[in-house]
Amino acid sequence: MKKLVILGGGAAGFMIAVRLRRSKISDMDAFFEYTPALCSVLYEETDEAFHKHFMNITFDYETILKKMNVKFVLGSVQDLKDNQVLVAAREDEVIRIDYDYVAICTGSSYADPWKTNDITHTLTLETRLAYLKEQRQAYLAADSILCIGGGPVGVEVVGEISYRSPQKAITLINSGEQVLSSAPANLGKHAQRILEHRGNIVLIMNEKAEKKADDIYETDKTHRQIKADLVYNCIGVKPNSEFLKESHADWLDEKGYIHVERTLNVRGTDNVFAIGDINNIGEPKLYYTAHMQAMHCVRNLSRVLSGQEMAPYHSASPAMFISMGPHYSVGTISGIIQFTGWPFNKNKGSRIAAWLKYLIEKVSVQGGSSIEVLMNETLYLYNSAQHVLC
Repeated sequence: MKKLVILGGGAAGFMIAVRLRRSKISDMDAFFEYTPALCSVLYEETDEAFHKHFMNITFDYETILKKMNVKFVLGSVQDLKDNQVLVAAREDEVIRIDYDYVAICTGSSYADPWKTNDITHTLTLETRLAYLKEQRQAYLAADSILCIGGGPVGVEVVGEISYRSPQKAITLINSGEQVLSSAPANLGKHAQRILEHRGNIVLIMNEKAEKKADDIYETDKTHRQIKADLVYNCIGVKPNSEFLKESHADWLDEKGYIHVERTLNVRGTDNVFAIGDINNIGEPKLYYTAHMQAMHCVRNLSRVLSGQEMAPYHSASPAMFISMGPHYSVGTISGIIQFTGWPFNKNKGSRIAAWLKYLIEKVSVQGGSSIEVLMNETLYLYNSAQHVLC
């Protein structure tokens, strides 16, 4: 029997394990966390609601994976050799794991508290919860908040805070003329209109920010200075590929993403795949696209094991839902169907989009339930059919 080792247990890695159910998975966290929901979790109205929501978007890896006949190894990947992975475990020991195939799903990281790669904050569920409690207290104590970056995370941060805490002064600095610049179907235009109608948000567009002191930032063009009690840096996504820089530097592009073929295998290999945020396939780094790539990886593994050629991956049809607060969102499916709140709630957002976003969250934290698998199978088949018809 062939052995598959999955590096990383986020959206892509966990979905591959769910679909195959006979593999080995290595991750530096002992638990699964549905990262897209963190913005709404951190800014819940009460501490009780915060704790309950956090527990609802997490689950213990080992308990769930054991039921799937998947062995879980807690640790950080140190290196990838020919047919062997080196993993640093908690007791300062290095575990060597043999493989026939490996799926690199180590994802990306960015500034605290959203998706950090700092092992002191993410090793166990208890330490992660304690850390987020500290972040929540900093938010509650702040009268003024600065958010740098107008991508999905930045927009959700200011959208949630401005709705839940209208007494706080919020500033968003964005380097482009419109937020969500990479989002499909002009979604950024609708999101920006909603933010502009919130009375406690100042939008500074077409500028970058530089730190001048502990609590003071200055814009690069107009040299406007902003003093804030709390700063969220929502830019600078970094691929988690450090473990490859010595032994496989030729796999990486100039930003640290892994070069892959259209079949999602690492360039120059036939048994190593790079799935999700870690690769340079050229589509948005989203939970949804990571799932679609994971589904395709499983398909190609099945084809290889049956002696067939691997099939090329076609980028997923754009789909995105951005929270504008606890009850409203903006979103799009396939870039055609839009949920913007038009015409009656165009300055608030869509309740339907918020409901769909909530539904996706509930399905995504079921620990590989049949509903989650069916939903992703359906979406994958839909994307495949679209490309066939084209």
